Amino acid sequence: MRNAFIFILTALFSLQGRAQNYVPVAAGSAIKFSIKNFAVNVGGSFTGLKGTIHFNEADPASAMFDVTVDANSVNTGNNGRDNHLKKEEYFYVQKYPAIRFVSKHVITPGEPGLFTMTGIMMIKGVSKEISFPFNVTKQQDGLLFTGTVKLNRRDFKVGGSSLILSDNLTVSLSVFAKK
Repeated sequence: MRNAFIFILTALFSLQGRAQNYVPVAAGSAIKFSIKNFAVNVGGSFTGLKGTIHFNEADPASAMFDVTVDANSVNTGNNGRDNHLKKEEYFYVQKYPAIRFVSKHVITPGEPGLFTMTGIMMIKGVSKEISFPFNVTKQQDGLLFTGTVKLNRRDFKVGGSSLILSDNLTVSLSVFAKK
C-alpha cells in the first residue's frame, strides 16, 4: 500500500512539472477580428486579456488554456459602431462582460512549433466547441502564441439575420505569455 501511495505522489508531481505556467500579457498581445460589412472588410479588436496558460511544447497533451477578453473593449475605430456592438443584439456586454475560451486538448501534427487546439468558446452565454491551428514562438521572457480562427457570429447569437453583414468572421490571435 505504501508503494502505491508513493507511486501516485510521484506521478502527480511529474505531471505537474511537465507544463509550464504562463500568464497572458495584455500589453504584448492582440486580439483582432475582421468581418465583411457592405462587402467591405471591417476590422476591430478586443483588449483586457486575462487568464492562465499551462504549456510545454514537448508535451502538448498536458496543455491547458483558460483565457478571457473584455467584451466591453470592442474597438472598430468608430464609436457609434462600437456602442452598437455592445448592445443586447450583439455582444450584450452589460450581461456578458467577457468572451472566454477554455481548451479541451492540444495536439501537434508533427511540425515543430505548430499545434491544433480544441476547446470551448463562450460568447454571449453560448458555448461552442471550436478547433484551430496555432504556432508557438519562444520569446526572451515567455512564449508568443499566434493563430487564426474562423467563427460564425450567428452560432453565438451575435447580431441577427443581415443582408449586408457577413455571418462569418476571422479572429487573429497574438497572445504573449510570461512565466
